[in-house]
Amino acid sequence: MALRKIALIGLAAPMLMIGVAVYAGDAKPPSRAVLGFERFLAASSPVCLTEPSARCVDIGWRFADTDHDGTLSLAEVTAVRATIQDWLAWKGDALPARDRTNVTLGLIVFDMIGAKKLFAGFNTSGSGKLTRKELLADVKLDGRPLGQVLSDPKSVDRRAIAAKLGHAAPVVSGMMDGKDSAPAEPEAQARAPKP
Repeated sequence: MALRKIALIGLAAPMLMIGVAVYAGDAKPPSRAVLGFERFLAASSPVCLTEPSARCVDIGWRFADTDHDGTLSLAEVTAVRATIQDWLAWKGDALPARDRTNVTLGLIVFDMIGAKKLFAGFNTSGSGKLTRKELLADVKLDGRPLGQVLSDPKSVDRRAIAAKLGHAAPVVSGMMDGKDSAPAEPEAQARAPKP
């Protein structure tokens, strides 16, 4: 187990350095989509930090489902990914290091798997439209905030998710094991709900 963590850290560190350089790049004026994402974060963060996990998923789903058909297309998922990258480039150093690192790692993993493969892994019906049921098939939402649910191995079937992620599964498994070596930012600790 310790060797696996060392290997993951050895793999993730250079990827992270490259990712920060590629994904944070040169900042440009924010687009309408980036400003929309900023407003989405401001509205959803309090909900996702304190309210039941299903509320957080609902808000995120409404943001991503731009054609309002109740499902997500590959184009919608790809558009959200591009908006997040542009938002990261715009925010740059204004983000706390931990948040910047987490967003960058998410983008790296998304790109490592590839949008089409990631989408196909979850779109088990093969319809080309991802449903909430498909996305959450391996997650048991409950009354806790989404972050707590996702870090609870009893609420997430990590093997099933890993099977959908292909060659990126070991990296994602290492990230999902709940062992974060970075200390939490003081403001994040203050916002976190008390058990």
